[in-house]
Amino acid sequence: MLRVGRRAIISFPNFGHWKVRAAMLVNGQAPKTKLFPYNWYNSPNIHFLSINDFEDLCREHDFPIERRYFLAGARHVKAFPNLIAQTAVFLLG
Repeated sequence: MLRVGRRAIISFPNFGHWKVRAAMLVNGQAPKTKLFPYNWYNSPNIHFLSINDFEDLCREHDFPIERRYFLAGARHVKAFPNLIAQTAVFLLG
């Protein structure tokens, strides 16, 4: 997207969220939650990533992050987003 436009908005479900981590720990299987209701083999998500994974990717490829916005439901998350946020939104420039 950045090859064509000056900015890109990227959003994705955060698979580093504590409920996803807890489900993996307790069940030993890919989680199914209200936010992620699909079986791993039937998910519309091509890649399962966390906020930290995405920020690492941006650093490795020199994608400038202009803004970050993290959500838990409708609530804006400011502290510990990789653990608490269910959804991440990034503005890349």
